[in-house]
Amino acid sequence: MALFDENVKQQISGILKNMKGPVNLDYFTQEFECAACRETHSFVEEFAKLSDRIKLSIDDFQKDRAAADGLHIDKIPAIAIKDGEGNDTGIRFYGLPGGYEINSFIGSVLEVSGHREPLKEPAASRVAAVSRDVHIQVFVMAT
Repeated sequence: MALFDENVKQQISGILKNMKGPVNLDYFTQEFECAACRETHSFVEEFAKLSDRIKLSIDDFQKDRAAADGLHIDKIPAIAIKDGEGNDTGIRFYGLPGGYEINSFIGSVLEVSGHREPLKEPAASRVAAVSRDVHIQVFVMAT
């Protein structure tokens, strides 16, 4: 069952034409997929087909434990976004990035590809002043 209708595919494909370079998506699931894993699996497969600059790899959370541990993936379904050379960006999406979250997902893919939107002041100055590594987690729940 397709998650995206033709109209949505065309819209997303149009946005993804702004990608500057390739992006790798590493999707982690398991052999016996939960409902959220199946939906997310379909999502990443459909999404990756919308641009030839997106490379998708499917990893089994249990069988590919070293890969999961190397990316600090501790739950599934999980999508790790890497740059075109396969370098980890630290960006993770857990669960299906559907609904409003698809905007953040697409924005992350564009950003990693090299298509960057400038950060406006005063936020840019505040971010530039951060002098240490910061671990940020954003939790989203539909209401």
